[in-house]
Amino acid sequence: MNQTPDGALPEPSAGGHDAAVTDGPGPETRGPDAASAAPAPAAAPAADAAVPDSVRPAPAGQERVTHRMGVLEEARRLAGLKWRILRNTLTRSTWVLVGTILGGLYALFILGMLLTGMFFLGTEPLEVVTAAGVLVGSVLLLGWWLMPVLSAKADATLDPARLALFPLSTTGLLAGQVIGALIGIPGVLTVIALAGWLLTWRTSPAAMTASVVCAVLAALLAFTGARCASALAARIAKGRRSTEIISILSLLLIVLLGPIFASVATGVERVWDRLPTWASVLGWSPLGAVWAIPGDVGTAEWGTALARLLVVLVTLAALVAVARLALGRALADAAGGAARATGRSATGIGLLDRFPARPWGAVAARSLIYWLKDPRYSASLIMIPALSAGLWFLGGDSGFAMWVLPMMIALLMAYAISADISYDNTAFSLHLLASVPGRADRLGRVVAMLVVATPLVALGLVLWLVWLQQWPALPAMAGVCAALLLGGGGVVSVVSARYTYPTPPPGASPMKTPQGFTVLNLLLQFVLMALMVLLALPPLVLLFVHLGTGAAVWSWAALAVGLAEGAILLWTGVRVGGKWLEARGPELLQEVAGYR
Repeated sequence: MNQTPDGALPEPSAGGHDAAVTDGPGPETRGPDAASAAPAPAAAPAADAAVPDSVRPAPAGQERVTHRMGVLEEARRLAGLKWRILRNTLTRSTWVLVGTILGGLYALFILGMLLTGMFFLGTEPLEVVTAAGVLVGSVLLLGWWLMPVLSAKADATLDPARLALFPLSTTGLLAGQVIGALIGIPGVLTVIALAGWLLTWRTSPAAMTASVVCAVLAALLAFTGARCASALAARIAKGRRSTEIISILSLLLIVLLGPIFASVATGVERVWDRLPTWASVLGWSPLGAVWAIPGDVGTAEWGTALARLLVVLVTLAALVAVARLALGRALADAAGGAARATGRSATGIGLLDRFPARPWGAVAARSLIYWLKDPRYSASLIMIPALSAGLWFLGGDSGFAMWVLPMMIALLMAYAISADISYDNTAFSLHLLASVPGRADRLGRVVAMLVVATPLVALGLVLWLVWLQQWPALPAMAGVCAALLLGGGGVVSVVSARYTYPTPPPGASPMKTPQGFTVLNLLLQFVLMALMVLLALPPLVLLFVHLGTGAAVWSWAALAVGLAEGAILLWTGVRVGGKWLEARGPELLQEVAGYR
């Protein structure tokens, strides 16, 4: 940079650049060609065509004018969003598409049988058509209203938590969710079923005309009620514990479907004559009123039809109001991050205070906490009452199933700890880093299992006694259960120190299928349970001898043999399993850390 004649630096120009004096001629002394060669001002960058106008910054000096979408436009766009997500999900994975097609075909088969029944129902008198429609339709609406609660966010495509930051109105979001319910197998099947329901009124033109309006109202009740239940369930199930309870209850319902259907099939035959009375009562309820209106119109009972229509409209308005309120709160909570800690202050260190200050006591306390709080363990506890209920229903007059019940509980509870290390996942590294002795690890896990299993086995024995009244055989049955519970714990302590199998990772649903689970793992589980039963044969044989001879000495002998054998197997299993665990600890950690 040149200096001025007095030696000072030149003043900066108004443009922010130094007004440097050059040795060459200035621009005013250059020719036309030199002037034309000067660099031109940089051109404004071209607008990116991929950026929507709504998100581009407004030009200088202008204000951005925003246009808010209407409710119907919001609903249309949300429904279109769900359709695109569904289409991309199906086309992304071939197996997902195949599974969806197979599930849809199975549902269509069931629906075809239902439609066939509806077609033949149309030839019956209007009273029969009304009663059947009210009963079946009430079940349909109840299913739509309960499924979002039991499925625990099975369809979270238009979850308010994901849409909270978008400028959507509560009414538009609710309308989009209701219309979006049509996109999917349940919504399509429901629409087809409603179309078949229209044909049941074909003998009465007036009733069929009214059924068209009622079908639309029924669809609105189903879809709006589902969104209302989903919003309330999401509000209730904010905590992880609530979601776990819902998942476990859903699993319990699935297990009990067989006994429930069997009881319903038997009960329908007994209460067949009462079904019209029940239908008349349900016809005035929010579940059944919409299905009874066409029958009233067909018989010209206009006052009754209007009264039922009022029940339907009030129900629909209440569902919309509750759904809007729940959605509004869900949107506000998601946008504002309204998660608040509600924990209580606790003193002491919980269960760790209740066990001896020994390594096995610490392991037992930690394992017992998992039994009470981990949903993967809690699912095992829920399955025991479910199994008991199922065997109770299937027991029949012979009572064979009730003979199996106590032994089955003892077997399953002893087998449950075979997945302990797999459930620990990477947390098993704490045992290795703390140098927990192998015997302490094995013994602590068995002690925690016994604390939980002993009351359950006792409950099974009580049910067995109530059903069969076999008091002389009680010692023998207790001996068999002791052999299965104690001896099975020893066997599992050895096998689980050598072999593991994939389980759902921590925090996952107990119903999740773990990756890497093969037929070989399933075969290993059956072999393990068969070995546990085989080792419990001595007291079991003595039980049969007692039942054959009636001598009480064999019953008490079975108790003594069961307790002694179980204690020996448990002591041996803890020692041998502890040695194997110390030898293979790093390898086991590497295996279970890969289970996802």
